[in-house]
Amino acid sequence: MSRTQPPTFLIADADTHTRGLLAEVLRSAGFFMITQARDGNDLLERTAELHPRVVITTSRLPGLSGLDYTRMIRTGYKEVSRQTSIIVMTDTPTKAFLDAAQQAGADEMLARPFSSKSVAIRVQSVLERPREFIDCAVYVGPCRRRRMIDSYDGPMRRFIDPLGGAEHMAPWELEPNRVAVRSCVKKISELTTGLTPGDRRKLREIYFAVKETETLADETRDGVMGEAARSLGRYITAIGSTGTPDPEVLSTHIDAMHTLGMLGSEAHEERENLIKGLKKVVDKKLNRIKAA
Repeated sequence: MSRTQPPTFLIADADTHTRGLLAEVLRSAGFFMITQARDGNDLLERTAELHPRVVITTSRLPGLSGLDYTRMIRTGYKEVSRQTSIIVMTDTPTKAFLDAAQQAGADEMLARPFSSKSVAIRVQSVLERPREFIDCAVYVGPCRRRRMIDSYDGPMRRFIDPLGGAEHMAPWELEPNRVAVRSCVKKISELTTGLTPGDRRKLREIYFAVKETETLADETRDGVMGEAARSLGRYITAIGSTGTPDPEVLSTHIDAMHTLGMLGSEAHEERENLIKGLKKVVDKKLNRIKAA
């Protein structure tokens, strides 16, 4: 599939309500090429027919488990791409099940009951930050090391891993993590360009990009970047979908987040001062709105 084409989704679940809810979340996020499957046979047929970009399937689908389906795709099923992104839903996210899903080659897990935010985050992850695809004798699927290195304390063997001293660095200071967060900030900046009053759709996109940045910052334990994202999210939520964000507030946050993405832990005081400044800006703007 061409990168310029909109992604296609295939949702598989026996429950009609669950399929409809997921489809609505995807549509609200701007995705409209969505097909549904009700059981294992239906899922396989539609997968072979449509070659979806992303599959969201339950772990206990009638006729075929989500993990068995994942294994079939990873080892080769008809003409379907083995790199198809697969998100598996489960009601029992135990460590044993998560380990099994990881070994099967699932890209992401989605615990139920889920929120629209959790769905959006996982969809954005597979579309915008896909894991490196591994094809070796003992495993086929997305790299099982997390994109956002957090608790991993094993050896750093990748070309992109930092050279030396990595064991003493905070997770957010590892370059792959900093690149991912800076990419999110760049997306926020691009989305704010050309934002017009009353453009609710664009404002929602900006908000989701802000929440994604917040999530990544939290995953890598960058509390300061997380606070910056929460400050902007707080402002957007406060003005409401009918409000018009002040360009100065947006640009101030984006500039600060760009700076935070470049500063290391040695600049702790400077990073903290940036956050204090952002909070003052938002408090000032929101107090003016209340007064009006």
